[in-house]
Formats: sequence, C-alpha cells, structure tokens
Amino acid sequence: MASQHQIPGHGDVLDIGGSRMHEDIGERLSRVLTAVYGPNAKPTLPDELLYTDVGLPIWNEIIFTPEFYQTHDEIALFDAHGSELAKRLQPGATLIDLGVGDTRKVEHLLACFEQAQLEATYLALDISKASLEHSVGYLLDKHAAPDAKVTCAGLWGTFQDGMTYVQGIKSQRLFLSLGSVLCNDPWPEALNHLKYWAKALRPNDLLLVGMDGHLLPQDRDKIWAAYHSRDDLYRKFFLHGFEQVNKAIGEDWFREQDWDFMAQLEDKPTTRHRFFFRANKDVTIHKLGRTFKKGEELDWFDSHKYGEESVRLMCHKAGLSVISVWQAPNSEFRQYLLKTKGELDQKDDGDSAVSGLIL
Repeated sequence: MASQHQIPGHGDVLDIGGSRMHEDIGERLSRVLTAVYGPNAKPTLPDELLYTDVGLPIWNEIIFTPEFYQTHDEIALFDAHGSELAKRLQPGATLIDLGVGDTRKVEHLLACFEQAQLEATYLALDISKASLEHSVGYLLDKHAAPDAKVTCAGLWGTFQDGMTYVQGIKSQRLFLSLGSVLCNDPWPEALNHLKYWAKALRPNDLLLVGMDGHLLPQDRDKIWAAYHSRDDLYRKFFLHGFEQVNKAIGEDWFREQDWDFMAQLEDKPTTRHRFFFRANKDVTIHKLGRTFKKGEELDWFDSHKYGEESVRLMCHKAGLSVISVWQAPNSEFRQYLLKTKGELDQKDDGDSAVSGLIL
C-alpha cells in the first residue's frame, strides 16, 4: 500500500487502503446481521457490497437513464456554474471527489478548468479499484493534450482512508460530494458526515455538496420514476449484491427466492425512497446462528431527500457557511458551495434567519 502522502501521477490509481477493505467487511456484515434491533429499526446491509467492480458499472448505467434526474441536473449545474466555481480556486488547487463512481458527470466541471487555463489536480476517491481505473482512464483521454491543465488520478480506499490522505495535501482543496453522497442518511447521521468533512476544511478550502430536494407529496411520481424506470438493472444490481453478502459470510444463505424485493416512499421524518427485502419464509444463517423469521426485513439502499431550508440548517450545525446555492432548472436538485465558518461568519449568523430555526 502507498504511503499516505505519495502524489499519484496522471492516470494513476493509488492504493491508500483499498486493498485492506476485504479484511473487515465480513466482520462488519456479521455485526449488522446479529445485532438486536428495536421494533422500528431494520438491519441495513453495507453499501460496499453493492458498489463492487461488477456492481458499479450497473449503477453507472442506472444513473444515466433519462428518469434519473439527479445526474442530469448536476451536469446542468456544472455547465451553468462550473466557470464561477473555477474562479474561486487558486492555481494548483486539488479537487477531491468523495465516492466518485462515474466521472462522466464531473468532467463537465473539469472542462471549465481547462477553459480557464487553471492548473488543478483531480483525485477520485472510491472503494472500487476497477471502477477507478475505468473512470480515471476516461478522464485521461479528456485531458491528454500537451497543454492540458488538469491532472487526474484515483485514490483507492474508504472515506476514512481519504481523510488521512488529504491531510498531506498542501494546496487549496475543493471537496466534492456529488449525487447526494454526504447527506444521504437520516438527519443525525447526515449531520455527522457533514461535520466529519467540515473539520478537515482549512480557511481557504471549499466543499461542494449536491443534494436532492424533491419532496413528498408533490414530487412523488418524479421520485418514483427515478428508481423504477429500469427494474431489470436494479435486479442485476441487487442480485450481484446477494452474491457478495454470501461470499462475505461464507455461506449461501441469501437467495432470491426466499426474499420479496420491495420499495416504498416515506414522508417522515423526511422524504425517503427505500429499497428493502422481506423474508417470505424463515431464513437461517447457520454460521451466525441467526434466523430471520418470515416477514422480517433487511434495508439496502435508501435515498433521503432534504429541501434547502433543511440543508442550510444542517450546514449551520456542522459549522459551515453557505457561499452559494445553485438550483437546477425546473428541479429541486441543488448544489451548495460551503466553507468553514470564521469569526465574522459566526457573528453574522446571530443576525440571520438560520439562527431562529429549530431542529
């Protein structure tokens, strides 16, 4: 594994901890499956088991379907505001894309850096090495000219690995949380994720957070269509996840015929689309001594939605100041450009509307 402060070259994928991930995923999964849950809590399977070298290409196909508006909205926002964002950065700045997945979207931002002739390094952080190699390879072709200004590379590892690595970056940093990555959780967890990265920000760093603000009841049909226009792809996505769960436990217990594949939209405490699996018979994991009774559910892959007022409050509580909010045309998807609060920002908040908001 690479040293924490090694600088990857153009097109490289640097191992900052990714090769260690398989060592602890089975242990974490076992804890999830054997924990004691209250009446309203459900076991939630780790996302890493979906976003594998095989699963990520399926997911990337899903997010570029016409109905999956978040991808198209974020591209539109980069086309409209990418140049403005580039102007806020110093030459030689480093962009860290948290949980990148597919780089076709962020290329619309990087193109603005090339157009502005602004030198920058783009680092894609992800848990899938194969996906990073493919995605960074795509960017390599886009920034291959002798006079190209953007250097592109991958960081193979978890968010925790990335947090350790970025402390060695001396230049100004722009952290990218695209596609609702950081805030896609129940409020307390989303706030903690935001705080985690807020603490890493230096005074001249920036954080760009994309967040879906479509809410029930008015946006029900649009949200549902985003996750159900290609049920065939979702089935492939989750069936591959089944295989990874069985591999991690070391037992072929999670079989398609034993579970009903279901989804629902909730409106409390916030709008959430939820995929879940309900046992249609008693299912036993012999290695763990755990039986799921008929009717028990497993959560996997939920999508939380927060409107602008909620996100502003979350940022305030995380110690972040909102510099700009960009809203996609005919959409409730927004990007929030943030920085850490200084003394002046704290003073201003005392007089602002956000100080009167109660969680």
